[in-house]
Amino acid sequence: MPRHRTLLALGGIGVASGFLSALFGVGGGIVVVPLLVLLLGFDPRVATATSLAAILVTAIAGATSFSLLEHVDWDAAALVGVPALLGSVAGVRVQQRVTSRALTLSFAVFLVAVAVVLVLE
Repeated sequence: MPRHRTLLALGGIGVASGFLSALFGVGGGIVVVPLLVLLLGFDPRVATATSLAAILVTAIAGATSFSLLEHVDWDAAALVGVPALLGSVAGVRVQQRVTSRALTLSFAVFLVAVAVVLVLE
């Protein structure tokens, strides 16, 4: 893919991720990772790491915007966020020990399971 098309694709993925992140609280794993893999041919490990790095910017912007509207429960955010640090480190360790194919399939199964639970709720 030509460089300018890659840059446009990355920008489009970013806009979609930011919008969906603010709208639904999703973006990195559900939008960025699949699009980086499917559209740009990223390895799933690189896509995941790239998404986590990129989502940092989105999280700061979204948290700041929602905070200005007084919609952030900072105590709950800390109680979820601090343990999430531990989960993130553990997730990286597990991710490095499975094949890219197993990672992709398990991610797809996870997304389908989440979709089924949301539809049935």
